[in-house]
Amino acid sequence: MAIVKMSKLSLIGLETDKEKLLDTLMDIGVVEITESSERLSSDEWKDLVVQDGNSEEVALLDDKINNIEWAIDYLSKFFSKKKGLFSSKRSVSTNEYNIMLQNTDKLSTVVEDILKYNDQLSYLKSERNKNNNLILSLKPWKQLTIPLDVTSTTTTTIMTGIIPHTSSSGTLKEDLLNEAPESYLQTLSNDEQQDYILVIYHNSCEENVFKVLKQYAFSKVSLNELRDTVNSNIDSAQKNIIRIDKEYEEIENKISEYAKYKDDLEILHDHMLVKRDRIKVLDNLVKTNSVFHLEGWFPSELSDKLKTIINSQVECLLDITEPNKDEEFPILFRNAKLIQPFEAITEMYSLPSSSDVDPNFLMGPFYCFFFGMMVSDAAYGLVIALITGIILKKYKLEGTLAKMIKLFFFCGLSTLLWGSMFGGWFGDILPVVTGGRINIPPIWFNPLDDPMKLLIWSMIFGGIHLFTAMGIKAYMLIRDGKPFDAIFDVGSWYILLIGLPLLLLGGTLAQVGKYMAIIGAAMLILTQGRNDKNIIKRLLSGVLSLYDVTGYLSDVLSYSRLLALGLGTGVIASVINTLGTLFGFNVLGIIVLVIVFIGGHTFNIAINALGAYVHSSRLQYVEFFGKFYEGGGKRFEPFKRNSKYITLNDKEAI
Repeated sequence: MAIVKMSKLSLIGLETDKEKLLDTLMDIGVVEITESSERLSSDEWKDLVVQDGNSEEVALLDDKINNIEWAIDYLSKFFSKKKGLFSSKRSVSTNEYNIMLQNTDKLSTVVEDILKYNDQLSYLKSERNKNNNLILSLKPWKQLTIPLDVTSTTTTTIMTGIIPHTSSSGTLKEDLLNEAPESYLQTLSNDEQQDYILVIYHNSCEENVFKVLKQYAFSKVSLNELRDTVNSNIDSAQKNIIRIDKEYEEIENKISEYAKYKDDLEILHDHMLVKRDRIKVLDNLVKTNSVFHLEGWFPSELSDKLKTIINSQVECLLDITEPNKDEEFPILFRNAKLIQPFEAITEMYSLPSSSDVDPNFLMGPFYCFFFGMMVSDAAYGLVIALITGIILKKYKLEGTLAKMIKLFFFCGLSTLLWGSMFGGWFGDILPVVTGGRINIPPIWFNPLDDPMKLLIWSMIFGGIHLFTAMGIKAYMLIRDGKPFDAIFDVGSWYILLIGLPLLLLGGTLAQVGKYMAIIGAAMLILTQGRNDKNIIKRLLSGVLSLYDVTGYLSDVLSYSRLLALGLGTGVIASVINTLGTLFGFNVLGIIVLVIVFIGGHTFNIAINALGAYVHSSRLQYVEFFGKFYEGGGKRFEPFKRNSKYITLNDKEAI
């Protein structure tokens, strides 16, 4: 259980040695270089130094990196074998890496060509959409044989439009002829919403024509931007689509020829990424014409080794100090392998502050314990453990993903244990299938038969969880030189909260509980307002502090979710098994049983594992962390060679 102790590094060196020093720091990868902006605003430094860095070059490199990454993703679709969800970075030899560096210009040209071809493809897509939309817009007018650019003669007007398709729309032609005999109307087509019509009328009766059309909510549609007939325009658009598809395929074939460069582009991407980080870190430095200054954090245990490496590379003024008492430093965990997976849960909430303790050592076992109780089916736990175990064995995972898979592996084992304790093996599938002849009895008890017993034990486990959190708070107070605060603010609650449940047990224990509750309450009343000088306010604050008992009661009740989710898993599993056997054990029934069994239990595992993950996290974040955890820490991010696609297969890192 440890947050790595950090030391502060301050270095002033010659400008001529800066590149060499930064390369050294990047290679060893143990120093987080922090911003020196405070130096620029201090009276002692602001007239002596300026900020280092080149933001324009960083922005330019960012654009190049994004273009390379886009090109890699685009070329990936030309490979039949896709990278899996858990695929690891490709190992690259130093020789291969150096060869790629010699072809940087060629690879840059490849990226430019792919981007150029993509612009052409985007244009072709746009043109294809235009032609498709044109065809769709003209289809309702296919019966129109008049050229679309002909909208009138010397004495007549030709007009197209739409009216809503209603039961009365069929009388439009009759009404139009009655009001304007010198007119012609043809319904070209219709759909569920509207009719598409052609109207030709003599100019002398235009007013009467529009009078009638207005009654039917006529809306004019202008097609005169097109020439020739509707069918000729549709034919032309279809030919354009065929041509565009052919050009599109030709361009994609040209792009596919660059697929052979994908591996080299991945190396180039990571090379540019390192180069960008190398230049970007300069923003954190300040300099004069001849010297530069940098500050940073590193693990204190590496102090001597770091001094030796830096002094062997450059001549500089190096100062290493310990952080001030209340000074925040970046957070780096160092835990045993069994505890490391649970760091992911803490990191999702918030990293501890420098004054916090690392909660993972105690939180991890509780998390695993509660997860198993919530899922509580041995077969489900076995499935989870097997799947995650195979993934861990087959793939070389890194970072948070590796922690999460290991976390579910341990939680699967916990589920296997608790399922054995409660007797759940795919629910009650064995007695259901065998007619009760075969059954694996629970090692402890079956929660479906005795839910109150599980509820009581859930409360007990919750109390232990809360008391552990309170113990951490007491440890932190004692560590900070406040032993009396630990006694008054934590010890008093221990006495009171242990005494109250003892009152319910009767006999001698009830007598002990009574005195403990009285002593604990008295200690709280007398000490919780100890910072107030007014004795009345002091006692009043102490009395009011007893109201926090309701908060602790609420916290304990929160652990009833262990009962709820545990029972839910078993009940759903039993329902699935019952549904699977509805058709008996004939051929059809067995087929149905297999389908329902696989689909139902897969769903049940997924939904209950998700629920257990969420609610176990909630118990840690609210009930456990709420008693002692401050959070708000900043992750330790050393200056090193980062990569996305590759790793060098020797000691040198990129």
